Amino acid sequence: MPVPDEIVTAAGRGDRHAFAALVEMETTTAFRLAFAILGSHADAEDATQDAFIRAWRDLPSLRDPSRWPAWFRRLVVRSALDRVRRRPAEISLDPAVGHIDPPGPDPIGPIASHDDLLQALARLSPDDRAVIALRFAADLEVPDVAAALGIPLGTAKSRLHRAVARLRARLEPG
Repeated sequence: MPVPDEIVTAAGRGDRHAFAALVEMETTTAFRLAFAILGSHADAEDATQDAFIRAWRDLPSLRDPSRWPAWFRRLVVRSALDRVRRRPAEISLDPAVGHIDPPGPDPIGPIASHDDLLQALARLSPDDRAVIALRFAADLEVPDVAAALGIPLGTAKSRLHRAVARLRARLEPG
């Protein structure tokens, strides 16, 4: 569901009720994106909270309310990547939390079980997990992935291609 520009504009002017509406609309998507990058329920909650705090603080600087979705996704990705950089290199996926299924066709195909996929994702770099999470967990088209990461479209395409290739390589038997 698209976020109405009026809500973003009001929140940018300091309207707490409008910002609360944004939080309500974006929490699930933001958490799924952060979890796909971090693999930890607690870390994803913290990254989501950090992103909302940054959004409240920086929203007055957003000149075009229609850019809210990409702008906020970028905040979520930055918050998640900041958390990854502050912790040890190995991440532990929390299987008790459930899983994130890509909406639409599985880009990897039937070559891996869900657990194998989660473990392979955990071994990717945070940047690779971010581009895969935006494309498949958040179900964004590649131009929107580029906007969310603040990178050129060609860069997003090549990063996604390489990340999927790395993921496939980690999933191949032997």
